Amino acid sequence: MTRVTMADVARAAGVNKGTVSRALRGDRRISNETRDRIWETARELGYEVDAVASGLSSKRTNLAAVAVERMDSPWTGAFLASVSGVLARFKTELLLFEAGSVSAAANVLRRVESRKADGLIWAGTQPLDARPDIPVVRVGERGEGADCRVWLDESGARERVQALAGERTIAYRGGADAQMGFLAGLGGENSAGERFVICDGLRELPEAERPDLICVDEARARLLGVPCLRLPVRELGVLAARVLMNFLHQRGARPSAVLVRPPLLSDSGEPLLLQNR
Repeated sequence: MTRVTMADVARAAGVNKGTVSRALRGDRRISNETRDRIWETARELGYEVDAVASGLSSKRTNLAAVAVERMDSPWTGAFLASVSGVLARFKTELLLFEAGSVSAAANVLRRVESRKADGLIWAGTQPLDARPDIPVVRVGERGEGADCRVWLDESGARERVQALAGERTIAYRGGADAQMGFLAGLGGENSAGERFVICDGLRELPEAERPDLICVDEARARLLGVPCLRLPVRELGVLAARVLMNFLHQRGARPSAVLVRPPLLSDSGEPLLLQNR
């Protein structure tokens, strides 16, 4: 069987061979319409991209950098496993960094540049003051300095927590490991009536208050027999990695923001279905 060549793809797509080469290696100068047409033509003809030659031509390293706030965070392992699973399907290796301080973040950016990573997933709170000239996906409540922000559907989460609280006055208690500080705006500390206490990232729970909702820590919520607003760590990791690969390969969805609804679980770990008030 005769092997399909790049010239064959060029003729079928109605472009020159150079355009095919640039489109297949993700050159941003090629329009999305032309790039999609070339990729579709290549698939229809059965053209096999030479990964080695493509990498040399595009100067890609097949390395994706991932910066997390802290290595010892309870959710870091699950997040990295999800990211790694997606990258593996694209034959891309993961470079892992910790960027929990201003100095560490600056050092990470220098190292990402020196290692010539193809893209960056920034899952930390530090600003990207000198972002590298590569696609960047931020995981967190802030999205400055990135091509895409992946985080929680905060508005939807607030509505569901408000529905769970009902007429009770919400009291938010956030600690050092808080992940859902956006719930603090629901509070009404000076209002009369029964309280609905939310505990988020507290290493020690308040002795005088029994929590009515625990954020992130499912094991503790089960132990105390209260609902949990779960941090969808695996979903965030998968989506961040997929979007980054779409930017790198210049195909598929490349949104400026992706929002994920955090699951609200009952005291037995089952999804809670609520009607917003």
